[in-house]
Amino acid sequence: KQWYQRRVAITAGKNTDQPPIPFTITPQSLENIREIKSVPDFKISGTLDRAVCDIEQPLQGTIMVEHSAKPIKSVELQLVRVETCGCAEGYAKDATEIQNIQI
Repeated sequence: KQWYQRRVAITAGKNTDQPPIPFTITPQSLENIREIKSVPDFKISGTLDRAVCDIEQPLQGTIMVEHSAKPIKSVELQLVRVETCGCAEGYAKDATEIQNIQI
């Protein structure tokens, strides 16, 4: 059973039926954290309208704080471009911050 509602997205004049992409963020899902014990317990869930975004189209979705052990002072959204290059030795990833918005 799928819990999401289906959406109709318009891409280059064509209707494409795309379900929203769900995500969940918890302390255990965070990367680059020195001490996970120092992060208060929380759960944030939401959806994004697409995985591949046209630069000329808005990035849309939802975000919901399901619970937080401490009061939230602000929410920071960070848009990051990840480039992956492959070669005989393996793959290399490079992440670059594009935009940072504090709500």
